[in-house]
Parts: sequence; C-alpha cells; structure tokens
Amino acid sequence: MVRPRIFLAILLLAVLGSAVIACAPTSDEPLTPTPDYALLETRTEERLAARLAAHAPLPTETPTPTPTVPTPTPLFVAPSPTATPRSTPTPVPPLVVLVQKMQNETTHIIAPGLNGGDNGVLTHFPEPLSIDALVWGKEADWLAFAGSHAFIRSRDNERNLFVMRPDGSEMRMVTGEFLDPGEAPGPYVVLVGTIEGGKGVCRVIAQGAASPIETDAEQGFAFELTGVPQDALWARAICTNGADTLQGNVDLELQQEQDPITIPVAARGRGWRDVSLAPGSTRMVGTHYEWELDEEDLRRYQVRGAIFDIESGAITWLEIPEGMTFHGADWSFDGERVVGGLASEEAAHLWEWRPTGESVGSIFSLDNLEDEILAVVRPRWSPRETGIVFELHRWHWWGDPKFRTDLMLLDPDQEEARALVISEWGQHATHAAWAGSGRTVFYQSYTLEADTSPGLPPYADIWYISIEEPEPGPWTDDGVSFLPAVRPYAETP
Repeated sequence: MVRPRIFLAILLLAVLGSAVIACAPTSDEPLTPTPDYALLETRTEERLAARLAAHAPLPTETPTPTPTVPTPTPLFVAPSPTATPRSTPTPVPPLVVLVQKMQNETTHIIAPGLNGGDNGVLTHFPEPLSIDALVWGKEADWLAFAGSHAFIRSRDNERNLFVMRPDGSEMRMVTGEFLDPGEAPGPYVVLVGTIEGGKGVCRVIAQGAASPIETDAEQGFAFELTGVPQDALWARAICTNGADTLQGNVDLELQQEQDPITIPVAARGRGWRDVSLAPGSTRMVGTHYEWELDEEDLRRYQVRGAIFDIESGAITWLEIPEGMTFHGADWSFDGERVVGGLASEEAAHLWEWRPTGESVGSIFSLDNLEDEILAVVRPRWSPRETGIVFELHRWHWWGDPKFRTDLMLLDPDQEEARALVISEWGQHATHAAWAGSGRTVFYQSYTLEADTSPGLPPYADIWYISIEEPEPGPWTDDGVSFLPAVRPYAETP
C-alpha cells in the first residue's frame, strides 16, 4: 500500500502538476503566482493515516461515464431550449455575471446582455487563469472577486481581493497595500539594492512604482529601480526558477539620498481566495492562506478565515477551534451572521461566527463515513435568508481515490440539510449563487476525476436548479463558463 505522504504527493502532482510557474519570465510576460494546493493539503496526512489503520471496507467500483470534452470558444453561448418542459423558465442573462476562459487560457469577467449587447466584457487580464472567485455585494452595487491579476503590485500576496462596479468601472485591488501608480504622489527617488537568496530570474517593485524590473545571478541580483514614490512603504522581490518560487518584502523609509537596501527571499507565499462582501460593502470575509516549505521541501499551508476592512486594511481572524480546517464563508444579508465551512477528523460542519469574528458554534454537521472524508465548502445565504446552500465535497479515499461534489440546502430553522444536486463520482457542482427570488440556484458544473478546488477546472458550464422542483438544467453549453454570480433581489421570470 502506498504510504500516506507519498499518496498525497502523487495526488497533488496528478491534479495540479501542469500548473507550475514559467521559468525565466521576461518583463513583457505576466507573472504567474505559485499554484494553490491548499484544499487538498489541508486534508491532513494524519486523518488519512488514522483511517488506513482502521478496518476498511472492500473497495467497490462505481461506473463513471467518460466525459465528452467540449471545444472551447471565447464567446458566450445562450442556452438552447430543452425538450422537457420546466416550471422554472430560463433565467434572463443580464442578471448574471460569470467568468469565461479564452483560448489563450486568460479569464475575463463578462456580463451577458449588458447594455443590450451580446456580451459586456468587464475585465481584460493578460494573466492565465487569474480569477478564483466572483460574488455580488449584498446591495448589488459592487462586484467582488479574488484573483492573481497584477499580484506583484501587492506587498506580499499571490492572490488578492478586488472590487468593481457592475459595469466594470472603479476596479481596484483592496488588499496588499496596493497603490495605483497613476495616483502615487511625488517626489520620486531611485531605489538600489540586492536580493539575498535569489535564484533564476527575479523581479523587484516598490509600492506605487510604475513597473517592476528584472535581475539575475549574472548581475549579482543587484537592481536599480527608478520612479519610486518617496512615500512608498514597501519593496518586494519575486524570483522564479522552474517550479521554485522565492518571495520577500521589506519596509521602506525613503529619503532623497537613499542607501542601498537588501531584500531577502525564501520559498514562501500567501494570498486570498473565496470572498463575500458584508452589507455596506466596507468589509469582506475571505479565505487567507500562507505556505512555506518544510524540511522535506513540501508546501505546508495555514488556511484561515479572515474579515478584511477595506478602508483601514485591518484584518480580524475568525475564531476556529483547534484541529479544524476552514473552507470559505459568507456574510448574511442583515450583516449579523457569518457562516462558513469547517472540517475536522470526525465531521464536516456548517459553522457560525459573529461579525466580530467570535465563534458561535456549529449549526449543522455531517460525520465522516468509514470510507469517505467530507468537507462543507463555500456556503451561500439566500437573499431573503430563507436557506443556505453549500458544497459537500466527498473524498472516497479507500483504494483508488474518487471525488465528487454535491450541493446541499439547509433551512436555518431545520436540523437537517437535503441534497439539491447529487453528483456521480467524478462530477462536481460548485460555486453556488442564488437568484434573487430565492427559488433558483446557479452553479458551476464539470466532470473531472480529481477535486480541483481551489482553482478552475479545465472545462465547466453554468447550470441552474429550482429548489422547489429540483431538476437541473444547463444555462451555458460552451465548456468555458465558470463562477456564476447573480444580482441579489432581482427577480427571475
């Protein structure tokens, strides 16, 4: 039998082996952050080892249909009418924004039907696969998303949180002490120094500087960065050498005659993914991760829930009981409750916190099965708080590992949740979003033998389902549509 540590390493390589950082980027290429392995790695080796030591059932085979991979196309494809009549009409496109993947692997946020057109393209990011989560604000006046776009312009994040208006205007990075170079005040100074511990090609930037510069071993990892605002608070270096990523940052107190600085780098990183805006759109609750290499050169993650104040930049950590791992959260529409997913060695929980981050406790739980490990992930309140929909990730770990993701629906006044979407092994229903009526749920649907969360799968479509007569139907049929977000309170026909 494969040892647990080797098993996890093989599993991670199989799932995300192709998502590595390109070697020796040039200044014209977008910088790609370290792949995010956090969800799979937080299903700890100890949990798996404990179950391998127990009496395990004989593995059984469940036939899984071979998926048909669609041909990608960068254009939105409206759903075709189905042959079977439905009580829930096809939703109106302008109510929904989503992420679409182009043929060059870049991802853009689009609003189908915006201003009467076929597509409203709200973002134009050059980086591949740069968006990880997308939601509406509670008052429908902002969109929020998590992603790696321009992450080098943040102090120390690989992925950041962003907000923008529903038409794509006023977009800004709100985490990472970002300062728009166009708004950075003078005077400006020249920042010189070296990178300590660099490998491969390194990039250096300072807060508010116009663009990063490159340096490498042939230059002794020395740099001279011009046009740095004298009020800049930090400088950052990122080095890539094949699959290795080295990062570091330092505080700045700049003068007109600036002494050389040293930026130490090491194999470590941090960032944000999964986001929800509080009412008023001044605070967010999101998933924050940090990683570093252990003595065996394996990435070890710390994943936490965090409340982020957009105006002050302050972070309040959610209270998480010892031995539990965090899997995303959502703010209630009245602003008084935060619910999120937690998992322990014994069970998966839907957990509640106060807006201050103080833990209230479990409001629903499911015990792990003898041969399955469960995780409650990314819960979402309905606009009228009549229900909570969440992903139930199922990992059948005995024998050949199998994964699937169901959608569950919980009435806050009930003790039991019911299955809304039941998936076959290898199928996944993720990133649920309520239609404003509170009767329909949109979600991302795809077929893949592995659990790719966090991150986008190779192909996906948007589906929807009525909570009253649960029979799902496709909303897109192009294979390149992801992360649906539906305007709160807007009624669907």
